[in-house]
Amino acid sequence: MDAILILGYFILFLIATILAYFFAIPFLFGAPYDISRKKALKNIIKLTNPKKGDLIAELGSGDGRICIELAKRGAEVHGFEFNIFLVWLSRRKIKKLGLENRIKIYWGNFFMADLSKYNKIVFFQFKSITKKLGEKLKKELKRGSLVISHQWKIQDWKIKKKLGKFNYSYGEVYLYGV
Repeated sequence: MDAILILGYFILFLIATILAYFFAIPFLFGAPYDISRKKALKNIIKLTNPKKGDLIAELGSGDGRICIELAKRGAEVHGFEFNIFLVWLSRRKIKKLGLENRIKIYWGNFFMADLSKYNKIVFFQFKSITKKLGEKLKKELKRGSLVISHQWKIQDWKIKKKLGKFNYSYGEVYLYGV
């Protein structure tokens, strides 16, 4: 009976740990995993206008779907993702599609990355971090770089163009210039 009770506590601990990893911890570093739906993805691609010669960073690359669509259109794309399971999943999808030569997925916090080499930045992050992220981007990006934000505006930045309507996960996509 004691062994069953210990096993039960272990399973409960394991479930709580997994839930914390996927839902609670991401709030400390950015946004929890949520996919960009087809409408939003279409608008992200439209505003990013990816082409050969572009070096694009996706901050919080999730399952890799945006990286993949950008790379299919000729860009080199680097995704930054904190969730190791999503890093594994996106790398697997990228390998299956044969896009490893155009997409690199990094596991870690994008605030620790040097973003100065990218000419386009794409992200879907909460309002709570866009101000800090905007400050980082202003310091690091070269003049003429583009920033595409899904759903959340960058405080104190002027929007060049907007597509879509406000609705979580489907929402507006904003284009900014540096």
